[in-house]
Amino acid sequence: MNARNYDHLLELMRENPDATPSTFLEDSSYSSWLYDHSDVRRLKSAMQGDPEPGDLQRWDLSPGLWREQVAMALGALKRKK
Repeated sequence: MNARNYDHLLELMRENPDATPSTFLEDSSYSSWLYDHSDVRRLKSAMQGDPEPGDLQRWDLSPGLWREQVAMALGALKRKK
């Protein structure tokens, strides 16, 4: 089951503590890409700033959806085993 948003991701991770957090990220999503290609420090830093216009265009995201996707990747990485 894919997480719909950050809160849903947290719920899924609580309900399935033995599952790898990336299991709940949609395979072709920006959050999944970030999970595979970034780290906690970089994502924390990204959350402090504005989205890169290129990322918004490349991934067809609004700034709000971008922030949600970054938060989801960050949440999953923090729980990574």
